[in-house]
Amino acid sequence: MRTFVFALAAIVPASCVIGQAGAADRLPDFDIARNCHEEVAGGINSIAACSKDETDAKNELAKGWSKFSASNKKACVGESTTGGEQSYVELLTCLEMSTGGHFSKGQQ
Repeated sequence: MRTFVFALAAIVPASCVIGQAGAADRLPDFDIARNCHEEVAGGINSIAACSKDETDAKNELAKGWSKFSASNKKACVGESTTGGEQSYVELLTCLEMSTGGHFSKGQQ
């Protein structure tokens, strides 16, 4: 019984780490419509302009997602979802800043 408890104690944290690593391998699924409605409510942008910006950023991220390190992805996903907002534009900006802007120039 004690062996089972120790084995379980080792497996649970390892599965959490594996889950986090896997999450960094996939581009997050943000709700563009919700984000843009919140942004428009704040008087910042029009829904059409916001949706275009977010979609363009998502497409750019999808093309080069694998080029970023897991630690940069994790940090930037956390930053781009702070306060409940989920922005591909903010995620792209964060990742570009973390790599010195090389991603946008195709040099990553």
